[in-house]
Amino acid sequence: MKRGFTLVELLTVIAIIAILAAIIFPVAGTVRENARKSRCISNLNQIFIALQAYKDDYRAYPPVLGAYAVDANGVPTCNASQALPFNLAPKPLGNYLKNDEVFYCPNNPIDDKRLITQAVYPQGHALAGQPVRLQAGNPNSPIVCFYRYDSYSIGRIGRSSTYELHYTLFWSNQQLNARENQLNGGTTSYSVGYFDSPVGPKATDNPRQLGYRNPDTTAVVTWCSYHRSYPGSGSVPSRDKSDIVLFLTGNVKVMDSYEMFQSPYTIRP
Repeated sequence: MKRGFTLVELLTVIAIIAILAAIIFPVAGTVRENARKSRCISNLNQIFIALQAYKDDYRAYPPVLGAYAVDANGVPTCNASQALPFNLAPKPLGNYLKNDEVFYCPNNPIDDKRLITQAVYPQGHALAGQPVRLQAGNPNSPIVCFYRYDSYSIGRIGRSSTYELHYTLFWSNQQLNARENQLNGGTTSYSVGYFDSPVGPKATDNPRQLGYRNPDTTAVVTWCSYHRSYPGSGSVPSRDKSDIVLFLTGNVKVMDSYEMFQSPYTIRP
């Protein structure tokens, strides 16, 4: 006589499966996220090598990491119908990288190379909240747009539609230099910075900026903010080590997202 499963046995099996699923699914999610972070780190390592090759050739770092949105004539534009897709836009590092996918973080929800956006300077920048212009600090200079596909030139702020600049040659003013002095334990005496009037290089400025001829190697090059988590519906990230930061030392490190959100360019490797 064949005997089937009892209701108790079926419920026991279902409970065991549910427990195993509760254990396995979060682990699988963590593994996938770690794989995406590894790819992001690899991208930034390749970008650093390209940047150094560019610096060796031109004795300066490029004004833009990926590309400005441009039309068919190579003129910067914020007109989405006129802008070339990212893969056709001229890039300073184009001759030093194998492909455009190096600029794409797998966590970036936008993989359309045609979408463009304006961006603002981030917190911790002397021009925080202002739109990015072709000539930084000049209110008469045209606003430039970036490709949303490019995950390392810019990053989306929280869940909003606003993007912030990450790669920049200069970011200092007197207030930020005072913060630098504090972080250096009073061993430095940086004073008036690049964006203090008149805008431009100054002998009292700190060297942790890519625009100077021989910037301090602790300078932040750029960072990826697409691995952050946000509590509730806010735009301020959680205090997790999720931001992937490229320093001029060549090191790529995972840093605290909240600190990067508050003052990215004063972060040390």
